[in-house]
Amino acid sequence: MVLGKLKDKVERIGKDILEKGLAKIMPRNPNILTILSLIIALPTPYLMWLHHYWAYILTFVLLILASALDMLDGLIARYWGRTSKLGAFLDSTLDRYVDFIALIDIWIASDRGLLSIISLLLAILGSLMTSYARARAEALGVKMMGIGLLEREERLIIILLILLIFIITGINAVMVYGLALLALLTNITAIERIVIVIRSLSNSTGR
Repeated sequence: MVLGKLKDKVERIGKDILEKGLAKIMPRNPNILTILSLIIALPTPYLMWLHHYWAYILTFVLLILASALDMLDGLIARYWGRTSKLGAFLDSTLDRYVDFIALIDIWIASDRGLLSIISLLLAILGSLMTSYARARAEALGVKMMGIGLLEREERLIIILLILLIFIITGINAVMVYGLALLALLTNITAIERIVIVIRSLSNSTGR
């Protein structure tokens, strides 16, 4: 919602790049890019656990690359006309794993105290409920595209910004309060979607 226009612009730029030749060197099967996105994100918790400056930077780069591949899989699918229910399912499912990994990355570099643990659990819950509310709503015929304070793209951008600020400053509290912020915003988004769906379904049934 917040970055909807920016997302559309990025997708247009991505489409232009594909048309200028990138599509020829990328796999035509978008599912390969979806799986690669998860594979690239998998080692980042270990890197964060090393607590080395270069490992933080590498984690940042890998998460950016994973996010880029996640965007490209959809563009490639539409470019080659290979959109499918299987691809949509894989993309949505593996995205949840990448989201979880990214949140774990932030938690590992925090103080891992009580606030961090509670924030991590609430952020995971909020992320899952945001996605579930949309999936369930759309299954019931309620359109949810662009609805909510913090969609997945915004969550990833915030996570990357938190990590970048931590890399620059080295201040542990950045990760602690960053997690708390994510916990707050993701659950606000989930509640916002739930309320919208309840209103929509109530109006449609006349209750």
